[in-house]
Formats: sequence, structure tokens, C-alpha cells
Amino acid sequence: MQKRWYDVEPVLSRAVAMLEQADEDLQVVCAEYVIDKLKDIDFEMSLDEQYNYILRRWYDKNIKVSHAMEYLKHAPDEIRTQLALDIIEYIEKNK
Repeated sequence: MQKRWYDVEPVLSRAVAMLEQADEDLQVVCAEYVIDKLKDIDFEMSLDEQYNYILRRWYDKNIKVSHAMEYLKHAPDEIRTQLALDIIEYIEKNK
């Protein structure tokens, strides 16, 4: 069985699972945080090809959350791990 990109790292997998279970408002706040953090480090990525497939993933229901997940997927490992920890902490505080 092939793992999803975020299941390779346990911390990231937990963050994404918590994000998936969170209500949409909380998902959007976390998405904005991810996007803002990656912009702060001049992380650039084109999202032009992101929607050349059927939108069937849970995070494709909201464009901002979808963009944040794509950014997270391509972020440098150490930054992705820190963002995952931040997401976990934020969701736990706002349950």
C-alpha cells in the first residue's frame, strides 16, 4: 500500500489528521498561517498545475486549505515539520 505524502512523517501525519477533523473555520486559519509562514521565507511555488485533476481530496473543498496543503507538501522538510507542530498546537488550543 502506497503512503500519502503526509503519512511519511509521523508529526506531519498527525497534524494533517487533526486538520482534517477540524471545522472549516479552523482549517482556514491554519491554512492562512501556513501560507503566510512560507511567504515569510520567500518560498515560491506555482499552483498552476494543481487543479488538473478531479478534486476528490478532503482538503480540496476549500481553495485556501488546498493551496496550503500543496505549499506544505513542497516546503523544505525542517519548515514542514515546524509548521506541523504549530498546527497541532493551534488546533489543540482551539478545540
